[in-house]
Amino acid sequence: MKVVIGTRGSELAVRQAESMVQFLIDQGIEVTWKRFTTSGDTWLAGPLDKQIGTGFFTKELEDSLQANDVDLLIHSFKDVALERPAGTVQACVPPRENPVDWLVMGPDFPANPVIGTSSERRRRFLEKSMPHATFPWIRGNVPTRVQRVREGILREAPLHGTVLAAAGLERLGLDLSGLTVRAFGPEELLPAPAQGALLAETRAERMDIVEALTGFHDHLTERCARLERQVLAGIGGGCQQPLGAYATLEADGALRLRAAFAAEDGLRWAEARGFDDGRVVAEVVKGLGW
Repeated sequence: MKVVIGTRGSELAVRQAESMVQFLIDQGIEVTWKRFTTSGDTWLAGPLDKQIGTGFFTKELEDSLQANDVDLLIHSFKDVALERPAGTVQACVPPRENPVDWLVMGPDFPANPVIGTSSERRRRFLEKSMPHATFPWIRGNVPTRVQRVREGILREAPLHGTVLAAAGLERLGLDLSGLTVRAFGPEELLPAPAQGALLAETRAERMDIVEALTGFHDHLTERCARLERQVLAGIGGGCQQPLGAYATLEADGALRLRAAFAAEDGLRWAEARGFDDGRVVAEVVKGLGW
């Protein structure tokens, strides 16, 4: 079997795909790779939430999949549009990595810090827990943002820190010496729906690829990420909505789902627990005001 894999061209996108690629190679599958630049990669003039539409980081890849130019796409699950493109299917969701957000701080972190973030969700949540901070937008890949914190400059103004997904920092294994890292627990800053998870996508006729990835698929990760994204669908939003959602399985087998939405009138929090996934999601969506 031959499989042409498509990913974004960033170092992080390639790094997070490597274990899945190696899994295929270990089964004797011949793998080649195509890397893409997406509209989300080229838009550097402001925060992504100011753009209209969906698929900022996936459209170019999915167009190539539908055109038979590639056979398998590996996405950050949180970037994938809620509506699947025609003729495509989920191939695999591997085990989730660290879903939380980290604050990466420079050596001089004042009482009134300037913290760069490209996420409306992060900004709106942290304005409550860090009322003396300001949050200008920052764009660029993960190493670029970390370097800007080291330099302490963002658009010729001071920069004292940035907020990034822990999974990306851990996958890249970046040198953070000289910097301070603070991990936000879900109680303080809920991650984006499906943050830390990956999704592999293929064409419907390539069930041979789906079968080949069966041993790499993690049902719990898929379940939790899917439920988090159902909350997103329930509020009628795309991936740029200021929504945090996090699902976990508790010791007795019950699902716990927490969500928070940064509305104009303040943060709305909702939580539900139970054994019926659909009911739990419905309770959370209702609790958020929808």
